[in-house]
Amino acid sequence: MSDNPNDIRKTALYDIHIKHGARMVSFAGWKMPVQYESIIKEHNAVRSYAGVFDISHMGEFLLEGKDVIEFLQYVMINDLNLLEPSKGQYSCMCYENGTVVDDLVYYEETPERFRMIVNAGNIEKDLQWLNAHKGEFDVQITDLSAQRSRIAFQGPKVDEILQPLVDVDLPQINRFYFAHCKIKGNSIFIARTGYTGERGFEISFENEFAEKIWNDLLNTGASPAGLGARDSLRLEACYSLYEHEISDAITPVEAGLSWLVKPKEGINYIGKEVLMKQKSEGTQRIIVGLNLIDKGIIRENYKIFKNGNQIGFVTSGGYSPTLKKTIGLGIVNKRYKEIGTEIKIEIRNKFLRGKIVSTPFYRNV
Repeated sequence: MSDNPNDIRKTALYDIHIKHGARMVSFAGWKMPVQYESIIKEHNAVRSYAGVFDISHMGEFLLEGKDVIEFLQYVMINDLNLLEPSKGQYSCMCYENGTVVDDLVYYEETPERFRMIVNAGNIEKDLQWLNAHKGEFDVQITDLSAQRSRIAFQGPKVDEILQPLVDVDLPQINRFYFAHCKIKGNSIFIARTGYTGERGFEISFENEFAEKIWNDLLNTGASPAGLGARDSLRLEACYSLYEHEISDAITPVEAGLSWLVKPKEGINYIGKEVLMKQKSEGTQRIIVGLNLIDKGIIRENYKIFKNGNQIGFVTSGGYSPTLKKTIGLGIVNKRYKEIGTEIKIEIRNKFLRGKIVSTPFYRNV
């Protein structure tokens, strides 16, 4: 996606963000709110009560046809035999060499109809990849990204404050399950998924309802939250971010997502040979958790050293408002993956002391 100012897209909620005083930035070809009043305040609101995120920049596809499950078994590394109608699944699409086209979630509405949510920067690439591998499968792929809006409603109080607005029993929607229902009369798709490490939902609906639904959610007392808080929240929970922990240069096994790689007997899915070998034999490098011993902030692409030799690099890093300290993720030579291993991170031409720590940094779901 181009970052040419003339090509920057706006979500249906753009004017609402401006009205709320959001600081807007260019992200994956979209003009998005990075923060409203304060990243830390928004982060803490999600951890303690509830936050509302505009995630309309993400892609949404509808896959229909009698071969949808067979097709997805071929292009995904997870096993769709673990699914059932009204349930979703997290997975990766991989290249033949095991690196990642994208990580995504798809939902089984019926055995012949799936909804898929993909990363904003990969919408066009994912569509091309899916269509290029459709072959003789009876599958129709429709891009709904531009005609629908998406909101994440996340936090420990979400069920309690959302229940009066919807015509479905929220406690009955278990993690990764979904429902079609209405929020104050407007039709929505609501899934018990999220990217914050808290309970909550991701909601999809026609653009015409965007402003109304956003305001309905804010009227519960929830706080608007931007990309800054979204990133610090996901980092605490150690959720992978595309082009950071996973990419076309990092495989799911290297990223610590080997649990996604399924044997799927009799199905020669894309990347299977490499990934199954990596899963059984291990990889030369692995994603680990990082803390600083010295004072400083870890940022992506900082180099990681041991005994004067570079052993890896930081994939994500920043300040944790919950833990009140610097945290990070990095990919290092497997020899140095053990918890407690002391390392050094080069930050502005200085070598600061750090150590390998257990992950996730925060767990609440």
